[in-house]
Amino acid sequence: MAQKDQSVDGDFDGTAFESAEVNKLARTLEENDEELAELLELLVVVQDLSEDLAPELREAAHDSREPIAELRMALESEDTLVLVQRVGENADMLVELLETLEVADDLVSDLAPEFQTIIRENRETLARLRVALEREETLVLLERLGENTDTLIELLELLDVTYDLAEDIIPEAVNVARENRKPIAELRMMVAGFASTYAEADLEPHQLGQNLGNMLVLGCQLGDDELIDAVESGLGAFTEEEPPKKVGMFGMLGALRDDDVKQGLGVLIEFLRRMGASRAK
Repeated sequence: MAQKDQSVDGDFDGTAFESAEVNKLARTLEENDEELAELLELLVVVQDLSEDLAPELREAAHDSREPIAELRMALESEDTLVLVQRVGENADMLVELLETLEVADDLVSDLAPEFQTIIRENRETLARLRVALEREETLVLLERLGENTDTLIELLELLDVTYDLAEDIIPEAVNVARENRKPIAELRMMVAGFASTYAEADLEPHQLGQNLGNMLVLGCQLGDDELIDAVESGLGAFTEEEPPKKVGMFGMLGALRDDDVKQGLGVLIEFLRRMGASRAK
């Protein structure tokens, strides 16, 4: 101990410290002697602990040499560096994500018992639903829906537009139906009469459709302007206030000299000829 003190004194003899600085250092040591003593005791404990742990650490490092090497390679890889860089750049978003996950975890913890109760109470329904979903027809339906997604979207948009249009038109249609209730009832009775006649006539739908088509064609032909003018002119003989003069045999023979009468008789004879030819088939 004396040798150490002598060596220390000798070292200080060769330094350039002044007496004031040495006194200041001495006072500092005296003021913190308790902390220095605790620090020395802590160093001693740490040294003893290190001596006890050193063999274990060496053995653990020896046993874990390969995993540590692999971990080192993984940490030194470019992907890991890029990942760490991305994590650093998006630290705020990562914190928000973690907070969201924490809230979701709490929510799941609260809802899990309720879900278990619901599943337990609806076990049979879920089993039937599972069987229905596992059927081949359901799988084909889902496959068709997937193949026709664009068409289905267009159909839904069309239904949306149709629904909006119906909402706009329905009030007007209701008002029209309310104002025309009597004509609609008469039209309904007319359709009912038509159905009764059709049932009694024992006609096939195709034949009925042909007959109605022929009537429409005949109606279009009868609607010709020249034919209407001719028929109106001929009917005028029945509608005028003064009836035509009576004509006997000689009057008929004399009328045959009139060009208009000849034209009318020609049309009438041609009409009768064609009608007879059609009936003879």
